[in-house]
Amino acid sequence: MLVITAILGVSYSSAHAQTQTRHLVFSTYLGPKTPPTGPAHTFAQNCASDAQGNTYVTGATDVSNLPVSPNAFQPGPAPNSTQSAFVAKYDPHGQPLWCTYLGGDNQSMGIGVAAIPNGGVVVVGLTTSDASGPFPTKNAYQNQYNGNTDYFVTVFDANGNLTYSTYLGGSGVEGPSANQSTPFADDQNSGNCVAVDAAGLVYIAGMTDSGGGSGAIKFPVTPNAYQGEIGGGLYDACLCIIDPSQSGAASLVYASFLGGGGDDQGHSVAVDPTGSLITVAGYTTSTNFPTTPNALSQTPASGFTSNGFVTQFLSIQPGSPTSTYYTLYSTYLGGSYRDDTYGIALDPKGLIVATGRTRDQDFPMTASGPTIFNSTLSLTNDEPYVVKINPYLYGTASLVYSTFLGGEGGFCTSVGVDARGAVYVAGESTAPGAPWVPGNLTSPTTFPYTQNALIKALPAGSEHVIFMAIDPGGGNLGYSTYLGGSGGDRAYGLAVDPNGNIVLSGLTSSQDFPTKNPAQGTWPGGNQNAFVTKFSVNTAPWTGSLMLLLLAD
Repeated sequence: MLVITAILGVSYSSAHAQTQTRHLVFSTYLGPKTPPTGPAHTFAQNCASDAQGNTYVTGATDVSNLPVSPNAFQPGPAPNSTQSAFVAKYDPHGQPLWCTYLGGDNQSMGIGVAAIPNGGVVVVGLTTSDASGPFPTKNAYQNQYNGNTDYFVTVFDANGNLTYSTYLGGSGVEGPSANQSTPFADDQNSGNCVAVDAAGLVYIAGMTDSGGGSGAIKFPVTPNAYQGEIGGGLYDACLCIIDPSQSGAASLVYASFLGGGGDDQGHSVAVDPTGSLITVAGYTTSTNFPTTPNALSQTPASGFTSNGFVTQFLSIQPGSPTSTYYTLYSTYLGGSYRDDTYGIALDPKGLIVATGRTRDQDFPMTASGPTIFNSTLSLTNDEPYVVKINPYLYGTASLVYSTFLGGEGGFCTSVGVDARGAVYVAGESTAPGAPWVPGNLTSPTTFPYTQNALIKALPAGSEHVIFMAIDPGGGNLGYSTYLGGSGGDRAYGLAVDPNGNIVLSGLTSSQDFPTKNPAQGTWPGGNQNAFVTKFSVNTAPWTGSLMLLLLAD
């Protein structure tokens, strides 16, 4: 008989890690089938859920024996590959449905993933696979590798069959910042860079320094681009739309630069079901990033080194290659030193929710109304934040709420919203834990866990996953917990399934990471492996605390 009861969190102890996880739907490693003989790394970048509650995960690996399915599209890494992308699908209970490698020679990694409404999944990533061992393409807009690092956009059907795949890029660098030497590292690609509308159109946010000129190949921009040329810095953000039901040139619906005279990078994208409203979030050092009159902040603070940005476009004719695109709302998001916006989502009312990191005591806070922490004694390290924006209001009125989340030495890379409007964020922190005290509005240097936390303390000295839930009004921390073990742990992906369950994905070096109903329940070996974890959440009206469910036979 299935019994459902509430459970209170308990403090972490490696001896009891396996008995403290009954309120998880599933939690599993994803790594090699047999332990490798030398150093080995597998990590998950992002995850997605479909209408049936299935989970999709993408990332990268340098091992040759992931637990791929018997009919996998690509059963192993391509010859001469030093790193391959992977895509895995799990059923609602965490049992593997299919898993495949994805890549050519050299290096490939999956960054973003989104479910296709009629079944299947789209994966966006980076590759340096060239003509000597090309990345697999089908019905492609761009069949060839154009140099340095290109994006790829690949679509699988519900059974793991490849239906569309293309390179996307110019002869410069696409992906993380052009001045970084490790574009294929897990920590250079935060945020989910892909979203899908109800018609199956694919929206991609990213970065490019392929401005063309002097015989170079320019990033492909369409005639109706909002911004047809790179803004003037080393690199710009970019926004692209692909229709995977088309092939060749017809499959690129839209592509545009987005940026100012400094450096700009798109981390995340969200779209409403109609495809009319497209929201991009990221990072900018530009003093002239394109903003709108209704922005929270039309200019950056004096002395800033970087700010986040949030930009929402209106497409007049979604899906049409001749559609016009207008900016409804575009703002800097940050203070006078350093900020970044990684994750973006839309709530049930169409309001924008964003998360990231800040090192600014003058980060914009709501003057009145709900907030968890609205001030901080000092910020000598990064701290995560959550904001909600109403793009139909002007200036400070557009900031519905803004809150610090506590715990210096941490940040959040991903955000999701459920049908009630509750907000979920995940990331990492090196801060020690302490109980959250409701009503104390000064952000602590400790990570604030709630009394119903799964894990309240983990070994010091390493980063560990943090997972937090904020009530629909933004004034209450309903749930907050560490997730991890005795090693280091990071969360990069978060998805909300149709039942309000929360899926996290990332990487761990903890051989005692909490598992439940796992596809791989023991440490796969090597230095680092991916994890996929689903929390079960009570979807009753919000009562001020997130109720986790205990599932027992």
